[in-house]
Amino acid sequence: HPKFRQEFSTDNVMGVYLPYMIVDANAHSNFRGQGEHETRRYTERRGDTTETYYDADLYDVEREFDITIQGLTVESSKDKLENSSNKTNNIINSIMPFDTENCVQWDSNYIKGYTSEKRDVNVNELKPLVKEQCQDIARHSANKTLDNYDRGVRWDSEDLDVKGQQWKSAYLPVWLYSYQQKKGDKSLLHYVAVNERTKETMGSVPIHKPKLFLISALVEVLGLIAMLFTKTDDNNWPWLFLLSG
Repeated sequence: HPKFRQEFSTDNVMGVYLPYMIVDANAHSNFRGQGEHETRRYTERRGDTTETYYDADLYDVEREFDITIQGLTVESSKDKLENSSNKTNNIINSIMPFDTENCVQWDSNYIKGYTSEKRDVNVNELKPLVKEQCQDIARHSANKTLDNYDRGVRWDSEDLDVKGQQWKSAYLPVWLYSYQQKKGDKSLLHYVAVNERTKETMGSVPIHKPKLFLISALVEVLGLIAMLFTKTDDNNWPWLFLLSG
């Protein structure tokens, strides 16, 4: 939106240190379920339609293994952990991960010229979330061994026993920019976040809808012209040009 361009100011971009916990964990994982391997595929005609059928072998599947997870980062601010439509959680999560292997020992001088948020969540409050994320990682690791079951695997039980864990508190740097767009009596708050280490950027910016509709209409007209020049009695695929708009 042109107004967004005009009102953008680097003075409103803030460097913020966000509190995280960096977790290393050793765990034992066990998955049990059933998987299918396709052996035959065929079609049968029923009236004017055809139906596809599958034959498959059914197997009991179990995977049991030890897993080491390093550098799992979890927000340790209640404000960021709360899932709400008016929070920046999704934007902050979209610029993950940080290169935590390059973290350095805390020095208060690093925070000069920046703002920071306080860690207000204890380790015990975060343990259920960390276990859930570790279980997701273990499940993803198990999936790499299931190529033979091309019809999929359904896990009936999933167990993860965390044998040991190490927690470290860390401040991770983010650039944040906020912009308030007024739309009649309402206002919409836009956020843009930049991972200061990896430069990964994500956010929302206001769209100029008249321009959007104008460009869409122009593309639709061009698509219609292209369709008329390429359409013949033998094919109907030129109708796809209309989808471009």
